Amino acid sequence: MAHSSNTLFSAINDLNSGSTAWAIKARVVRLYKQSSYLNRSETWSVEMVIHDQQGTRIHVTIRPDLYEKFKNVLSEGSLYMIKNFFVIENRSSYRSTNNRHKLALFRASTIIEYEDDQFPSNMFDITPLDQLQMEMDIDETLLRDVIGRVISYQKFEGFTARKMDFRIQDPENNQLSCTLWDDYIDDLLPILETTKDKPVIVLLQFGKVVKLADGVKISNNYQITKVTVNADSDVFTDFMNRLNMRGDAGFNRVLSNTNYSIYEDFTNGKAQVNTIANLIGLQDDELMWIDATIVDFHVMKDFWYAACKNCSKKLVVHPGTTKCSLCAFDNPIQNIRFKLELIVVDKSGTGTVILWNKSSELLIGQSAAELKQIYGDFPVTVPKEIEDAVINKRVLFELKLATFKMVRGIPNWNVGRIAYDDEIMEIYKKLPTVTQDSTSDEHGTLTELSSPENVDSNSKKLDKEKRKLFIELDEQEMNDDEAKADETEKKMQPEDVTDKTTSGNADAVYTSKKKKHVIKKEK
Repeated sequence: MAHSSNTLFSAINDLNSGSTAWAIKARVVRLYKQSSYLNRSETWSVEMVIHDQQGTRIHVTIRPDLYEKFKNVLSEGSLYMIKNFFVIENRSSYRSTNNRHKLALFRASTIIEYEDDQFPSNMFDITPLDQLQMEMDIDETLLRDVIGRVISYQKFEGFTARKMDFRIQDPENNQLSCTLWDDYIDDLLPILETTKDKPVIVLLQFGKVVKLADGVKISNNYQITKVTVNADSDVFTDFMNRLNMRGDAGFNRVLSNTNYSIYEDFTNGKAQVNTIANLIGLQDDELMWIDATIVDFHVMKDFWYAACKNCSKKLVVHPGTTKCSLCAFDNPIQNIRFKLELIVVDKSGTGTVILWNKSSELLIGQSAAELKQIYGDFPVTVPKEIEDAVINKRVLFELKLATFKMVRGIPNWNVGRIAYDDEIMEIYKKLPTVTQDSTSDEHGTLTELSSPENVDSNSKKLDKEKRKLFIELDEQEMNDDEAKADETEKKMQPEDVTDKTTSGNADAVYTSKKKKHVIKKEK
């Protein structure tokens, strides 16, 4: 219904508690139901955020019984004439606006849809990321709108709740940490997991500010928060235009779950980087990073294997069945997983690293099952997709020190995680680590020091024998099962392949889980 423009409307800034006979013209920015604190299925109230002709915002509360009167009229984005209401002080534990007042409707209140093509639509009140980070005495009760391109994310599944952490970045490279809980995750995660060819832009409305030791982050706050992704609106168009001006609008750097945690470790200084030479012999229950370049394959076949879906061990079935001989789990469909044994070099020496499925997929960009369909069970040569993806590649490897062994004079480790993307590399370069003068340049090309001609001759001898049974290790954490797997493998091998002396002038070192031993090299 249209009304005459001669109706006298008050501005929100003019409202006070001295009267209830007010009339305002306002657009609904947000409309949501507030659940009872004790019973989430029970509606405690219906809440609105509105703005007037000047863009000034105020919060409105509607009792559930009164909402029945207006529910078929109200919708977000629409313009209304609102008459007869209380103006009260806003004492809420969180505030959707900066206004010290809020409105409360009663039985004499009326809400009528209004038509005015000239009325502004200020649906967003975006706080710049740099301003949010620089506020010295930030108000945690005031909810904020933020927008940015998602550059990394990680999801967590708990027994009672789901959580998703992600980081957003604006065109000026300012960043902000964000957290979504439970159903809010479903507004963003499916788009992140399916979008490959364009940036994922997220606008978080009415997010709760959380103070951190090194800044702030934004989280969802009850039912009021709204997540909008890649929407067709002016604010998203403006953001995309600013990205276009930088020339990177088509680049979407969404880090995997593994790389998000790596990003956090390097940002927070938790990642320790060392050299191959310094780590030889150590079997601590620790993780340590090296900066190395892949120069060759240690094993030229068995790039993948069939694993049991239940116990993750190499699948050996009972004759005539598809049941795993170790755990009796039925595997009617083979679970094909990567296992790559690679020779790497850094400025201190040569080593062998074993990459399991997740890290291998990250490097190659294809699954083991896809390559097996092309090349069969045991390809006689290195598949081109693998060779092109790994050779001469500079990578940060997280080594599991407890898996150390010497195999034919070459140190050998299992890899937990890897990183090689530009963002993490830039952070790593700024760290005062012992490996900043890597054997590779910043583009991953081999320098003279690390060229294949200068690599220890032992590293050039390719192992033609099929590797013994390996238990696939979880790429994210070390546990007691890993130690048991190592002991099992040693018992299965016909001879001890672990040397108790190392080549070179260094003292030979070997360790056990309970006690470390140092054997001085005889002169």
